[in-house]
This record gives sequence, structure tokens and C-alpha cells, in this order.
Amino acid sequence: MLGKKFVEPQHSRIFGSLEKIVGKSFVSDNIEELYYYSTDPSAEEPVMPEYVVMPGTVGEIQEIVRLANREKIPITPRVAGLTLSGLSLPIGGGILIDLKRMNKILEVNPHSMYAVVECGVTTGQLKTYLDDNYPDLWFTLPHAPPSVGVISNAIIHGAGQISLKYGISSEMIAGLEVVLPTGELMRTGSIALGKSWFSKYCLPDFIGLFLGWFGATGIITKASIHLWPRPKVRDMFFYKIDDVDDSVDLLMKLIKSEVCDDIYVNSWTGSSIKRYYTPEKPPDMPEIVLDVFISGQKLEEFEVKKQIMLGIVEEALQRGVKIEEFTPPASVKENMLRVPQPLPFMDLRIGGGAEYLGVYMPTEVVGEAYKKGIDIAKKHGFQYLHLIRPFRTGHATGVMYTFPFVKESPDEVERVHKALEEIADMAIEMGGVLWKPAPSLHKQVLEYADPEYVNLIKKIKKLLDPNGIMAPGKWVT
Repeated sequence: MLGKKFVEPQHSRIFGSLEKIVGKSFVSDNIEELYYYSTDPSAEEPVMPEYVVMPGTVGEIQEIVRLANREKIPITPRVAGLTLSGLSLPIGGGILIDLKRMNKILEVNPHSMYAVVECGVTTGQLKTYLDDNYPDLWFTLPHAPPSVGVISNAIIHGAGQISLKYGISSEMIAGLEVVLPTGELMRTGSIALGKSWFSKYCLPDFIGLFLGWFGATGIITKASIHLWPRPKVRDMFFYKIDDVDDSVDLLMKLIKSEVCDDIYVNSWTGSSIKRYYTPEKPPDMPEIVLDVFISGQKLEEFEVKKQIMLGIVEEALQRGVKIEEFTPPASVKENMLRVPQPLPFMDLRIGGGAEYLGVYMPTEVVGEAYKKGIDIAKKHGFQYLHLIRPFRTGHATGVMYTFPFVKESPDEVERVHKALEEIADMAIEMGGVLWKPAPSLHKQVLEYADPEYVNLIKKIKKLLDPNGIMAPGKWVT
């Protein structure tokens, strides 16, 4: 495994210092526990930390960061480690900081509609709290297990069930509290004035220094996130479409109508039980399954939106587009309307590996990106599984490429890496950007970037982290 190894007496000295900071119950160097944090379902090589520590306060995080600066030890923050792309692996070894103990929901403001949460608060925890105490409010829940961190999903630009209407989760951050790599504490947004977490306006906005960096510029300890009115009426509609270009054309018309909460464009493999073992699409199966979500605060509002949506579908039918509305089994629809949804399309092949590379693209090129992704998957011997989702009324659209694989097979791991590298090249050449790329792809991304942009990234990282202790990913190495 990768990772710097500390030897005696340095190891014992550092371990003793961590015990003094958090107590003996919340630090470990046991090999079994270190192994747990060294891997994830991705194709990235395992990385073993030297220590795992669970702080319970902001002050303890600051002390750990100061210790890391004195000893020149890499540190990696983590909540659930569910990115499926190696972003929480402790690159360089050192100290892995598990933030699960810091799991308080500090405030919910139902009038200005925001919640203030600590770094260890999970999406399932916040959803349950709102369901019990503020049932008229909800937030952008990612389609992921409920153990995913609320803040973690925001800093990787994740999306949820209302991202078509309101944008991805990083756009819903109203304020942050961050332990900088020097151990200093910074607040940004209206809370910088010390009174309220309601907004990031109208002060200098430093929030972007910590979004999209995967934890490489600081440890976010608290965040204010926007909440939204929960609709009283909500339903969904299902369509089968033979051609991906027809699907994208219909998608663009639907999103510009502004009547839909969310839209999924799923490849046929997303609804096939034998998805990873069927080499070719059955001739009687349409290429695309389109799922459209509509809601309203009143039934009358819902019905108006529904009629607009049905009118757009009817126009496509009159142009000769092959569209078939269908009703799935009741259990399927019930699961799809849940927030968050179960993830049946992510069931793994025997072997336990999964890669899930997202690409945010200009909406007009997603059809071409979809088809090129099929070619790349087949070239490397994988069944394709694609998902297209538009965000913020179509200003960007995500294309998600999923590759389950056998982790114990060196051949499959190598083929997965090659497939991801080709998809990354293809997407960037088409004007897209990679969503939460694995550490092995970061260098590839930077090779495309404007040299002055890369230099600026390195200067900001050096300014915030003069000793180079923040280890997440390889974003700036």
C-alpha cells in the first residue's frame, strides 16, 4: 500500500499527542482499523494511514492540524468515504481525521429557510430531523446512501432531487466555518459578522476557496445550507424512447418549460436485471427510459404543469418521435418517488468494485457524449450503464458513466482505468468538466487546463497550506 510510514520514536510521540487531544478512545493505529480506511469500492490503489483520529470539537480539529504542521504529517478529512472515486483515501498516509462525531444540527431557520450543520451530519440524519420537526421543508438530497455527509456532498458539487430547479448542492451553501491548514479558524458568508448564517451576500465571497477542492484547502466544520418548500403534491411519469438524440431533444424542451422538478434519462441497462451480463441490447427494448418528476403546492398547480409536460410529449409524437408512456410496477414507482431513492442501478457484480465517473457537459452535446461512452465501454469489455441528468434549468447536464468491476482482477482494474481515462479525454474535448474525478485522473485534468489557471491553483494552495499537509486527492500535486 502507498503512504508514508513513520518509525519509532516519532510514531509513538505523534500517537501520544493525538491521545492528549481527543482521548484514548478516539485514536487508533490498529492495523484492522487502518485497513478499513485504506480502501473504497473504486479502482484506486489502497492507501494506509498511520493513524485514525475522531475529534469531537472544532478546537480538537485545530489542535490536530497544528500537530500535523509541526510534524509535517499529511492529513485527510473524511465522513463516510462514499465518493466511489478514491477522494477520501489518505494520499501520503499520515493522519486520517474521521469527522463522524461532529454530527450536531445546530439551527434550522424556517423563515429564511436554512439549516446549520456540523461536518459529520449525514443526509439521512438531516432528512429525519426535518421530517419530524419541519415537514414543510426539504433540501437537495443526493441519490446516495443516507450515511453520506451533507457538507461532503456540497463540496464535491453533488446533486439531488431538486437540482434541476435550484442547482447543485454547492450552490446552496450560504456560509462556512473552516479550519484552515494552518489551524486558524475562518468564517465566510453573513456569519463572518457573527450574527446570522442566512446568506453569502453581500460580503467578499471566500466560499469558493473550499468548494470543488475535495478538502485540499481546509476542513469545513460547519455549513449553512439552503432549505426549500416541500411540495404537497408530487408524481412522476415514465416514457420509453428508441433513440438517444430524440431523448435529448425532448429533454431540452422539457427543461426549458420549467415545469419539471427532476428528469432522468436512463440507458436501457438501468432497468435490466441482467444489466452487466447482457452483451447487447435486446431488439424489443428501447434504448432510453425517461423519468419525469412534477410537483406543486396545490393540485391545481400540479395539473397545469402536467398538461404542459403532456403537450410537449404530444408535439414530439406528432413529429414522428417514437415515445411510449408506460406504468411500471407500483413498487418501482414507490421507490422512485422516495427521497432519497434506493440505488438499484448500482448493485455490484460479484467482486465488489464500482466506478462512477460523472461529466458535466453543455446540454447540447450530451447525446454525442452518451454514444461515445458506449463505444468506450465496449472497447474495454464492459457493459455500459449511463444516466443523464440536467441541472439548474439546463444550464449544465450531467452524464454519469458506471462501471462495476471485480476488484481482485488486475486485468479488470486496468481496463477500468483505461476506460475512465478515455472518457475523461472525450468529455473535456467536447467542452465538459469531470465531476469528482479519482486522484488518478487529476493530473489528466490539469494537463488540459490553462497554465495560468493551474499556477493560480498552486499559489492558492501554497498560501493556505504552506507546509503541504492537506493530502486529499492529487488535485494540486
